[in-house]
Amino acid sequence: MFDDLQTGIKSIRSLPWGTHMCGLYGTAQDLAATVVPYIADGLRADEFCMWVTSDTLGVEEAGEELRKLIPDLDRYLDVHQVEIWDYRDWYLHGGHFDADRVLGQWITKEKEAVDRGFHGVRVSGDEAWVEKKYWPDFMTYEAAVNRSFSSHRLIGLCTYCTDRSGADAILEVIRNHQFASVRISGTSARIEESILILATDELQRLTENIHESIKKRTAELEDAKSEVEARLHTETSLSAQLQRLSAFLIDLQDEERRRIATQLHEVTAQDLLGISVNLANLQGRMTLSDLQPIVAECRTLCEQTIKQIRALSYLLHPPILDIAGLASALSSYIDGFVNQSGIQVQFDVAPDFGRLPREVETDLFRIVQEGLSNIVRHSGSTAAIVRLQKRANLVILEIVDFGRGMPTAIESLFANPEEIGIGILGMRERLRQIGGRLEIRSSGKGTVVIASVPLPG
Repeated sequence: MFDDLQTGIKSIRSLPWGTHMCGLYGTAQDLAATVVPYIADGLRADEFCMWVTSDTLGVEEAGEELRKLIPDLDRYLDVHQVEIWDYRDWYLHGGHFDADRVLGQWITKEKEAVDRGFHGVRVSGDEAWVEKKYWPDFMTYEAAVNRSFSSHRLIGLCTYCTDRSGADAILEVIRNHQFASVRISGTSARIEESILILATDELQRLTENIHESIKKRTAELEDAKSEVEARLHTETSLSAQLQRLSAFLIDLQDEERRRIATQLHEVTAQDLLGISVNLANLQGRMTLSDLQPIVAECRTLCEQTIKQIRALSYLLHPPILDIAGLASALSSYIDGFVNQSGIQVQFDVAPDFGRLPREVETDLFRIVQEGLSNIVRHSGSTAAIVRLQKRANLVILEIVDFGRGMPTAIESLFANPEEIGIGILGMRERLRQIGGRLEIRSSGKGTVVIASVPLPG
């Protein structure tokens, strides 16, 4: 279910099965430039493909656009590997929209396609037909698709015309999809990489809300810590007390990181989306030269701001960790680490590594964060290697640097916690909770941190 599929969309290159995304477009040409490469990549990957059209591009026009990139389209049509439907036949069969019926149609298509030997089903539906009277039911349907597709070999691209939808409607669309891209006047981008802010006051308000939330949750953590300490006072073993407290606080910290990261990624960023789309439309149409510098300055300032918000979100809890798994999350995190630190990091992982239990993925991701941070602070190394592999029923994570090493023997460090610091102790405690083991080898030529975690049989 977690194969990387080439999407044909420049701003979203590959995604796993079960993904439900949306594409915002300005013109019929923008629509064709988004959907045609997406369908073409699916046909090349031996997938069954469907395009449900609307009045923006009808069935005949859609076929003509596909033939420009796929000259032998008729061959695919003849063997029923690709189908082009009118929205009235697919969404409004019988003269009305029925969400359960449409969902059932997608699942039926998937079963038929897999039975015929195709790798899965790639669909695209243009939703320009959705009138105001259908909108609430259709948004409920989109949310249901988000949940339903996740367990099937289906990948969906829903397209919406920005000229027919206001900012509030577009915001609701984005919230009901896992990924979003926009193509206006021939220029395309992934939404989260092009969010703009029009007013400094709005940014200040959002920042203050985030800080207040962090402050409140920090106080709650302190209260929880005090409560746990009081309860642990009755335990007979000091070691058991410390272990229970440490495990409790680590779990609370991870859950809080996930909550705040979700707030930043799904709420704060989405609240800025309406401004982003409207400003992009405005810039594409504006002719007054005295307004161009103002818009350009807004874009520059806001791109800097969104980078800061995204960095904070990924440090707290990257959304890709829950969606695509540890290997994809580490690849994205390491790319950002290299750009920020200048340290060259080689990431070695098998292409078919797959998913791990959620708790294991979270703990191993945190260990890589701490390990690379230690290299920056203490090692002096200009290069590092992160290896992730499975051996029988074990997951092995290695973090290697070529720096100055640790000046004190490893055994001595673990025997004297005040010398080792909180970071390495945190690594060891995380692994202890999931039955894992931490090993550190160090010399004058560098350090190797090895985390091993048993997997259920």
